[in-house]
Amino acid sequence: MTFAEKLKEMRTDKGVTQVGLAADLGISKGTVAMWETGKREPNFEMLHTLSDYFDRRIDYILGQTEDKSSPKTNEEQLGVWETEEHFCKAMLAYLQLDEYGKNAVESVIRAETRRCKEQETLFPKSNFSLELRTRKGGC
Repeated sequence: MTFAEKLKEMRTDKGVTQVGLAADLGISKGTVAMWETGKREPNFEMLHTLSDYFDRRIDYILGQTEDKSSPKTNEEQLGVWETEEHFCKAMLAYLQLDEYGKNAVESVIRAETRRCKEQETLFPKSNFSLELRTRKGGC
């Protein structure tokens, strides 16, 4: 879908007319009409304004994705980032251990996995996705 089509779709989904959108953005109705007919496109600053107005990511507005998620950071994302940072630090610490230390950690993990299985408190693997990358400089 093109930017023109996305804009019209978002505007109508929001229940706003071209005149209303133009007034809300402080631009002319003609500018909105030109955008929706594909004769013009907004500049970068206006794309950010449209992103805020419709609560959609710029790549969605430009028709490059169908992901309608909000561009704003939410608490769930913050939790994931905290978890990723914690996991990264733990893995980095593990990698720095000698063989004895690594064996000790792995032994604890095996014991805790058995305990959780017995108590039926082990989270299913399907709850997680894991992507490992190496990068210079660590976490």
